[in-house]
Amino acid sequence: MDTRPGAIIKRNNKFSGVPVIMLSSKDGLFDKARGRMVGSEAYLTKPFTKDQLLQAVEQHRRVT
Repeated sequence: MDTRPGAIIKRNNKFSGVPVIMLSSKDGLFDKARGRMVGSEAYLTKPFTKDQLLQAVEQHRRVT
């Protein structure tokens, strides 16, 4: 069982549709791939700009 936060969120029926944007200091190819494997929609590495964060949020924001 994967206990990483992104995987836990995606496995929960109540929250499985919530977009996950991972923020990390790790920028390796394997780290980014792991983020995608647990279901994150975006993966930003530190330091990131305000514009990068807002762009990632805007891409996955749903209007209800």
